[in-house]
Amino acid sequence: MTDTKQLPPPTSSSKPPHWFSKVWPWLIVLLFVLGVEYWLGWKNILQPWASLSWKQLLIAVVLLLVSYGLRTWRLYDYFPALRPYPVACLRLTLLHNVFNNLLPARTGELSFPMMMKRYFEINYAQSVSALLWFRFLDLHCILAFAIYPLLVVTPLRRLAIPIILLWMLIPPLVYLLRHRVELHFAGKTGRFSALAQQTLFGLPDSMLSFLKSWALTWLNWLVKLLTLAWVLDQFIDGVTWNVLITAVVAGELTSVLPLHAPAGIGTYEAGIIAALLPFLAPAIASSAAINLHLFVLGSALIGGLVGWLLPKPKL
Repeated sequence: MTDTKQLPPPTSSSKPPHWFSKVWPWLIVLLFVLGVEYWLGWKNILQPWASLSWKQLLIAVVLLLVSYGLRTWRLYDYFPALRPYPVACLRLTLLHNVFNNLLPARTGELSFPMMMKRYFEINYAQSVSALLWFRFLDLHCILAFAIYPLLVVTPLRRLAIPIILLWMLIPPLVYLLRHRVELHFAGKTGRFSALAQQTLFGLPDSMLSFLKSWALTWLNWLVKLLTLAWVLDQFIDGVTWNVLITAVVAGELTSVLPLHAPAGIGTYEAGIIAALLPFLAPAIASSAAINLHLFVLGSALIGGLVGWLLPKPKL
């Protein structure tokens, strides 16, 4: 019988250093900036902005701010405790948006329950559940904008309308069958089960509240996606609105990735480029994607500045 040697337990040296987890996102940003300068040149990429009038840019920025206002309305309508504080509610939405856009790996989402607790004394369970419900509606809406354009360019185009109608039934069915779904997940363990239970906990109390949150979600994304598609169209030629919407949706979908660099740099562009590559040269698609992302980040920063200037609630 041969002796077997027991392997030593792994030491902390086998794990990446603690500082590396904080540095690598910013390293990706640096590599992205340098890579763009090497392959395309920032001067060439930013040149199309010179042909845009300030009126066009102002209208586009205002429309994005309108979408933030619709998002605020959804939050304001969902929580009765926020009714006396509409301005503070807008402040929270604008700051949450800028944190979500700039911080890496979805850490910006943590600002929502923290500010809800700080500003309005709403506990974490309520705010996190509401946020999950809002994100469910957001994802469902964004995917609807992706499904239809993709179907109409395939042999399944005749089924595009029936499929999208079936897709639209998901939120009301979830709401109507929420008690059965809750019973299905009750007592079950696992990450998905816990996520489902917490999301169901965040559903509105009445059908009217549900319809309001759903309608405001659609209004928000209609304004935002159409605005972004129009801005993207300013940087490219010869592309249909179907392609523009698909590209914008692809970029927005990357924002749900669990890991990405600060401000979504690299991943946001990759989503847009992937949708544009069948129709445009790589350099043109890359330049347009970068410029659109700069517009999104710039608008978020303007909204964040406005939110920072707004007064905090006085409870």
